[in-house]
Amino acid sequence: MHFAVSLFRPSPLWHSSIASDAPHHVLTLCPVCKTTIVTGGDAAHQPRVTTQDRIRHLESLVFDLMQQSSVNHGQHGGGTPCSPVGSTRSPVATPVASPADYGSMQFPGGGANYVGSSHWAAVLDGIAELKDHFDNEEELSHPDVQGVESPGAEMTGPQLFYGCRKPASKDEILASIPTRPVVDRLVSRYFNSFEMSPAVLHSVQFLKEYEEFWDDPSAVSPLWLGLLFTIMCLATQFEKFRLDPGVQSPAALSMERDLQKMADAYRLRIGQCLVLGNYTKGGPYVLETLMLYIAAEVFSSTDAEIDIWILTGNTVQIALHMGYHRDPKHFKGMSSFAAEMRRRVWATLVEMDLVLSAQMGLPRMIKQWQTDTQEPSNLQDNDFDKTTVEMPPSRPDTELTPILYRLVKARLMTTVGYIWDFAADVRPYTFTEVERMDNKLDEARKSIPDCLKWHSFARCITDSPQNIMQKVVLETLFYRAKIVLHRKFMFGPPANSADSKRIVLESALKLLDYQHILQEETQPFCQLYQERWRVSSLVNHDFLLATSILCYYLQNTKREGMQDSESAPMDETILASLRRSYDIWLQSSNSSKEARKVVKALAVVLGVNNTSDTDSGFDSTMSFGVPSGYASSSINDYQSEIPAGLGSQFPILDGTMMPNWATFADDLLAAPMATPSNQWQAMDGPGLPVGLSHWTGAASAANKVMEGSKRQFCSQRVSTR
Repeated sequence: MHFAVSLFRPSPLWHSSIASDAPHHVLTLCPVCKTTIVTGGDAAHQPRVTTQDRIRHLESLVFDLMQQSSVNHGQHGGGTPCSPVGSTRSPVATPVASPADYGSMQFPGGGANYVGSSHWAAVLDGIAELKDHFDNEEELSHPDVQGVESPGAEMTGPQLFYGCRKPASKDEILASIPTRPVVDRLVSRYFNSFEMSPAVLHSVQFLKEYEEFWDDPSAVSPLWLGLLFTIMCLATQFEKFRLDPGVQSPAALSMERDLQKMADAYRLRIGQCLVLGNYTKGGPYVLETLMLYIAAEVFSSTDAEIDIWILTGNTVQIALHMGYHRDPKHFKGMSSFAAEMRRRVWATLVEMDLVLSAQMGLPRMIKQWQTDTQEPSNLQDNDFDKTTVEMPPSRPDTELTPILYRLVKARLMTTVGYIWDFAADVRPYTFTEVERMDNKLDEARKSIPDCLKWHSFARCITDSPQNIMQKVVLETLFYRAKIVLHRKFMFGPPANSADSKRIVLESALKLLDYQHILQEETQPFCQLYQERWRVSSLVNHDFLLATSILCYYLQNTKREGMQDSESAPMDETILASLRRSYDIWLQSSNSSKEARKVVKALAVVLGVNNTSDTDSGFDSTMSFGVPSGYASSSINDYQSEIPAGLGSQFPILDGTMMPNWATFADDLLAAPMATPSNQWQAMDGPGLPVGLSHWTGAASAANKVMEGSKRQFCSQRVSTR
């Protein structure tokens, strides 16, 4: 059978001015026999073909062609790519590739943006009903206009890539450092809030250098100053995140503006210090400063940013140049202290590379076979210092030290990294290989020590908020890896697809359960309220992927007519979970373009005809809520009781969305649906306000305003629990 793929696509102008008056001829090329076919006819007698029909027809042709190519390859290739030469066993069935398996490519403003097939955006881009809508939105977001950016336009993202528009001398940088009492408070906030700190900095050694700095500020290097500014920037961001969003008094708003201004100023200084210290040549404090700088950029971004990923790539290259990928035991002349800190830094950088690459839907830069650096030890900072000759033995995993979470996460990320490499591999793989990787992932999860293992929220009530967040993050990493690993086999050969489909759907539902837990428990006066800043765009990326996968499943089953009585209970559970997730994403849609995109997808899947609410942000009157017949997941056995309307007053996910669920979302948008695409409304929600002013003087006034309402609500919450 020959398939003809059209090489001529009439433009909208051609349709309007010519198609109605004259016959047209379509030139097509058969990809099998390489012959040209000309078809023609009177346009008046031709049925009107819409853009949607052309897209569906083209997708069908490409899919059929790929199936035929796969069959021909099997007939002439002599076996599956994964089978050893000369093997006599039957080839293991592999899923037939679909266009979505190649990822998603967008062309905003004449450029090109690619994400892999395991990214949430690629999933949504694969759904035909939303494809035209999202394409139109991209055109509006990236108009093809002539001209240049105005000099006064505000530049976002890492300043290093834009030449640090305001270079500064060392004296100017020193003069901008606040007084010691202010810096002391910021340093204290950093070390007491940020779980990444022990993986990058040795607190005892840093405090010694900190005292030396105040004794003689001019003696320190620009790179050490950059490190200090990253600490102050992160601590200021933490202070800003701790403000109560429900208090809109002038004092509270002034404090928020002051903190934002301070954080922006510190971020600018970080770039200036790095440039002044010739950071590309490496040296002391370079990697530590860059890694904390990346963290500050992540916390300040509401969505995934390509600049941050590129900055991570530069950091990886500098680390390779400095030999961090090789274990220090191979080299003489390195102290035990330096060797241990290099292991800590490298383990953290490997994790950052994987997480940010997954967020962008792109292959990671560090591969396991490129490095032999050993795992750092489970030690307190006061267990060793620069004078240590022989390192003490590692503490047991049952002892929850500040570094243990990073170690456990690094072990899990090793397996997750293999799975991400697996999914990013352009070569086909078999279900047997998927099962092997799935077993490794289960073993990695079982190895998590009990002090970091999630059981239920009811068993976490005596844990610190930081420890609860650590447990949740480890769980979300596990379930996201399950989805990435099994996604291609969801609708594959019947012998394999049932297990993969079940694993993917259950994992996605678990992730949305965790999203709901975080949404509830980060409300004011709840257990995770002071830790709500940890729900960053990286965490939300997992929820975006889960949402997109479930949407894709529902639309695919509807399109293929695979709905039956057995799947009906699961479908109802999925719909209930998506309705609940819709409410959460809607709260973030004003500040996150990723949230806006997933809200639109959910509106189509859930049959929301009036989507005008997405233009103005969250509207409690449009909230779905949770149906009374929906049984809570086993994860969420602890139900918080929050007064009506409180959720809309305190949207906790603003500015914390994650990308890379987009490929899944795109597949969803490609599936035929009952809801017309012309009902989708463009959403251009305003960004988060950015302000200026000093926060220290306003703090006490804001606290007085907040205290009365806090006491009143606390008494209500205690009485209801």
